[in-house]
Amino acid sequence: MCGIIGVENNENAAVLVSAGLLTLQHRGEESAGITVGGNDNMKTFRSMGLVSRIFNEDTLAKLQGSAAIGHVRYTTSAKSTLINAQPFQISCIHGNISVAHNGNITNFTKIKRILLKKGAIFSHTSDTEIFLHLLAMSKGSLLKIVSESMKKLEGAFSLVVLKDKTLIGARDAGGFRPLVLGKFENSYIVASESAAIEVMGGQYIREIEPGEIVVIEDGKIKRSFFYKKPKKRNTCIFEQVYFSRPDSIMFDKSVKEARIKMGECLAEQMKGIKADIVMPVPDTGYFAAQGFSRASNILFETGFVRNHYVGRSFIKPSQNLRDLTAKLKLRPIKEVVNAKEIILIDDSIVRGTTSRRIIGTLRAAGAKKIHFALSCPPIIGPCYYGIDTPMKEHLIAAQKSVEEMRRYLNVDSLTFLNLENLVNSCRAANSKGNVFCTACFTDKYPTKISKLTYKEGC
Repeated sequence: MCGIIGVENNENAAVLVSAGLLTLQHRGEESAGITVGGNDNMKTFRSMGLVSRIFNEDTLAKLQGSAAIGHVRYTTSAKSTLINAQPFQISCIHGNISVAHNGNITNFTKIKRILLKKGAIFSHTSDTEIFLHLLAMSKGSLLKIVSESMKKLEGAFSLVVLKDKTLIGARDAGGFRPLVLGKFENSYIVASESAAIEVMGGQYIREIEPGEIVVIEDGKIKRSFFYKKPKKRNTCIFEQVYFSRPDSIMFDKSVKEARIKMGECLAEQMKGIKADIVMPVPDTGYFAAQGFSRASNILFETGFVRNHYVGRSFIKPSQNLRDLTAKLKLRPIKEVVNAKEIILIDDSIVRGTTSRRIIGTLRAAGAKKIHFALSCPPIIGPCYYGIDTPMKEHLIAAQKSVEEMRRYLNVDSLTFLNLENLVNSCRAANSKGNVFCTACFTDKYPTKISKLTYKEGC
């Protein structure tokens, strides 16, 4: 999972992109980068760390140009090093081109082997690099080489591409990862989430559709077309459960609205359970807990103090870092939880270690009973489309029954939102046509997954 953004036709393009990346920081905290173009000298600056630490006033002053793209990175399997920080900029027969990618290309190994036999030299361990090789080896216009290269890829790949002052936003035919179009003054913006557009004062226009390529130049949409007609939409439903900001729009509704609905459905599933308070695990459990409280008439309470200077524990690259982050991140408020029967709401259980530690802190603070509820079904399948769940042995729900998990977590009851309720919570109002990728809950994948699938994400 990563965040991408592009801005065209604005002399402050790099500044706007940096603001967008700050808004998308939750999608990746390991590295960030910006490429500027629109002049005679395309330039890329990348570094490890958070956006606010990388792009200060002096750095942005050196990134002059009327077009820019940016990237924040969250590692799936490729090494968390500067060499894999994006955007990737190349100089080839077509000129200078820069690309930023969100997703996982599932036929990466197969294509890489073919390219190596042709003499290609690889500088990165990220799957994004194969797209650059395909671009460089293709013939024709920028539009043609982008569309022809995308036809050879499988899996999840939302992209922003910059060549000179031409900005391209493109999305795979399954639409696994989000990509949206917006406008700010005379500039068009392409971004992973609508919040990145609106935070800079822009207006959200629409989703870039699965399989669509949008070409932007001189403040105008020069062309929009489908490189491949989608047979079936496979947007990742976990975006609405966990990754996306609650103020972003997906399927014409806010993520906040979807999460509130998840909580309401959980309350319906748990009708027989009584408690003194409903409380969320910050931050992604907040709106589901709010929805649960409204539907059940059980008092909503904030029972944790969150350290806002600690990042998201799920997207840390190693278990040790996830554990340390979890310890620093949350502290229970004893006066709220002591001697109380609690319904605790979180978004999901992946490995189970963080949840167990959080529940342990509540027990130590005097909680009388803990009913743990999750706003999605058990995660039993690894993700091959951009989330760091590479092997079944990392997933507690793939190894234990619900009762075994309940005992492991030391809770009085454990409830998962069922898949039907989750889908109904996430889809657009009055629509039955939105189809989601739910492979992590069903272990059934919408694309072919072979032994050659090499999980080295953006």
